[in-house]
Amino acid sequence: MKLKVFILLFLSYWLSTSDALANRNACNGNFLATFNPSEIIEEQSKRVSVYLPLKVQVSENLLNCADEIWVEDVDYYSFVFDGPTDYKYAKLQDAQFKRIRIRNGIGKTPLNSRSTQMWLRLRHYSLFPAGDYIGSIKVSIVRNNKVIDEQFLDMTYYSEPRISISLDNSSKGKVSGSSGHYQIDLGELKSNMRFNWGIKILSNSSYDIVVDSEYNGLRHETDTQALIDYSIRFDNVKISSSERLMRSYNFFSGVKNKWYGFEFMLGNVEMMPAGNYQDNLSLTVYPR
Repeated sequence: MKLKVFILLFLSYWLSTSDALANRNACNGNFLATFNPSEIIEEQSKRVSVYLPLKVQVSENLLNCADEIWVEDVDYYSFVFDGPTDYKYAKLQDAQFKRIRIRNGIGKTPLNSRSTQMWLRLRHYSLFPAGDYIGSIKVSIVRNNKVIDEQFLDMTYYSEPRISISLDNSSKGKVSGSSGHYQIDLGELKSNMRFNWGIKILSNSSYDIVVDSEYNGLRHETDTQALIDYSIRFDNVKISSSERLMRSYNFFSGVKNKWYGFEFMLGNVEMMPAGNYQDNLSLTVYPR
């Protein structure tokens, strides 16, 4: 009779231990990996950096049993984004923008919170060529190096057409102003006088250029009927101040930093009223 009691107690203990192990090994729950394009961060400096947000959210049950988040590219060994001209390689970073090391193609970070913020950083030496950049990643929730659940996520970045205009170095001592607004002091006006200067246009897409004079010549500050004609030579094309120049510059998707020269040639100033003369010459660049 005592032996029977002993066996029943032993079986009871074994069953309760098995149930505990089963509960301990169970790791169920929900998680969500999201990419929000509105939270993309762009930094402009000597090099352009773009930070694509990756957020991983888990349920309380997963937080209590899983221990890591794994992030890896779907098709490649590195994080690769297919762009309009070539591939761009991204770096995985944590919430503080510190690099997460990649081993065997997988970035691993501890699962310590129900919400984990990460970033994928893309860089370029100047403007990103205009167009779409697309990459695909896999996010896994892991316990003891075993995948509990996984999701696939597409991440995209659209680089808008951008234009930057600046004076060339040789013109900085002769022309004042910045950020596309420049002033030229011709001094005392003389017939057939010339003035040369240049600009640089940095663009990540093809563009059109329009050169136009507001007054169709140099206009007297008080006598608006007094007008001095002049001509402009831009990129080896000559126009008079009464004309408009329109030119298109097409190139395959990429980044161009092109120099353009201006030559200003004044007409006849004999017998013109004394005083100050002015014109507003516009050079407008339209990216495409």
